Amino acid sequence: MTAVPHRKIRVGFAGLGRIFSLHLAGYANSPDAEIAALFDPDFERCAAEAAKLPGAVACRDYAALLEQNLDLIEILSPHPYHADQAVAAFARGAHVSVQKPMAMSLGEADRMIAAADAAGRTLRVFENFRFLPALIKAKELLDAGAIGTPRHCRLRTLAGDPARAWAVAGDTWKWRAQVFENHQLGRLSFDDGHHKMAAALWFFGPVRDVFAFIDTKTTPFGAIDSPASIMWRHRAGVHVIWDIVHAPEMLVRTDYYSLDESFQITGENGVIEVTRATGRMLDEPVLTLYRDGEVRAFHNIETDWGKSFAAATRALAAGLREGRDDVPLSGAQGRDVLELGLAVARSAATGRAVALPLSESPNNT
Repeated sequence: MTAVPHRKIRVGFAGLGRIFSLHLAGYANSPDAEIAALFDPDFERCAAEAAKLPGAVACRDYAALLEQNLDLIEILSPHPYHADQAVAAFARGAHVSVQKPMAMSLGEADRMIAAADAAGRTLRVFENFRFLPALIKAKELLDAGAIGTPRHCRLRTLAGDPARAWAVAGDTWKWRAQVFENHQLGRLSFDDGHHKMAAALWFFGPVRDVFAFIDTKTTPFGAIDSPASIMWRHRAGVHVIWDIVHAPEMLVRTDYYSLDESFQITGENGVIEVTRATGRMLDEPVLTLYRDGEVRAFHNIETDWGKSFAAATRALAAGLREGRDDVPLSGAQGRDVLELGLAVARSAATGRAVALPLSESPNNT
């Protein structure tokens, strides 16, 4: 990939929802990039945000955003828009960073990857968990053999009372509920679940097969996929069990979404445990290593989930300036996570184990 000329990268945003504020942090005082244009269907919101960014243009539609001579477009739109918006951006010669999950089907993901390749541009699927210091440290320990050969991983997602967490606009809940209703791809197992699945693939490699039980409950914020018990086997031999629970009356201590996660990885010689990511529910070390009868607690690891967004943003801007195409997640890596998410949904719908890679399906792929 050719490096961007020696000037700041011109960046445009499509979609200015709740998560936009965290993306902004990565561009503040950036030596590599500047925000040049914004688009959101709510033009009043768009104009208000543009007014805070010197030189940024507020666009009334996505076509106008594409006219702004941009080097990179950050797509934060609802998932069903990702594929078409990314392909249009590549056709205009821009790089693309798209929010997770990258698309609604493998066909859409393949179309995005092909468009990026044809244009000679970067497609990055934004995955901030790859930039969480505790998970980075856990991966370093795994690669160093700190617990021997990994054999099992237990993941937990706990969703608490959203009214006592980050304020999220009602239109966000509405479109996410519509995705679940139309596609049976849930907020916790498919959307937010992208983070957990991406981490598992990063740690243990390709998945062999999946089995999932996912129930549905009605909430004031739309139907939600909980409780859920999801299992899969990696080709390397690691088994994963993922528990998802929606506890709508529970206060989750957090500065962000009402979510708390944990990762427990058991190897032949020890255990690695990461106690939180989005939230900070438990007063425990963010990372603990057990090996040979001794416990080592890692307390001095950054735990602010929001800072991982800035780190991911800075890494991409620097990579584009330097002509590198290795900032995770690549389009192919994002497709792998999408495929696992679709396999989970298919297993829950059919009540059967699903092998990967997925066979073609008019509904899911």
